[in-house]
Amino acid sequence: MSEHYEVEARQRVVDNKFPDARFDYCSVAPNVASFLKGQAERIRRQCATSIIQIGKALSEAKRHLSHGAFLRWVEWEVGMPARTAQACMRVASWATGKSAVVAHLSPTMLYLLSAPSCPEDFAADTLKRLEAGELIAPTVMREKLKALRSNKHLGNGPETEAIVEISPAISWEGDRVGNEILRRLNELAEILKKGLSSVDFERVRQIVTSDDVLNDPELPQNLGRAFTMFV
Repeated sequence: MSEHYEVEARQRVVDNKFPDARFDYCSVAPNVASFLKGQAERIRRQCATSIIQIGKALSEAKRHLSHGAFLRWVEWEVGMPARTAQACMRVASWATGKSAVVAHLSPTMLYLLSAPSCPEDFAADTLKRLEAGELIAPTVMREKLKALRSNKHLGNGPETEAIVEISPAISWEGDRVGNEILRRLNELAEILKKGLSSVDFERVRQIVTSDDVLNDPELPQNLGRAFTMFV
């Protein structure tokens, strides 16, 4: 499959707007170029394989836990942000039954093609083009998806926002905010544990971690109303 990623004059590298998107192997010695191409292919394949395997493992674990318990397990036991875990599971689900070319895609391409807002026919067409040896840069993918949206092929709802790369890495600010939220939730659990009997505490835990509650789109408002009743 490495021929799909060879830099050949006959292949379309990217749109004319991105003529310099790919690395110029002519800038290094032939033996170094050959080595780098092989390394890029191996790294790309290992990343794709790892993401898919991690996604499958997470999905298997999720079957045994409620939504809330699964998120806590991912954050604390796996040490992975929930957003990253969800992205990996989407990739694994999307990749099932797909052609071997999927294993050679970069993480960025995997996340883009498996995103909920990426149309199935668009993803299928992209895979066919990749299988045929065409080289498509992630920047070009984003531009085409934006064009689809502007042409109203995707509608204008929030779920059709312009697709961006879902990176396993999170920003320092996001990490700080996430840790602060977890600290507050731990404080809440500790207060409840001290003030409630073991039976009442377990009932509260079941309620606040149930799928119905956690998936409620009006959860913040409903929580505010519930607590206001006893103020």
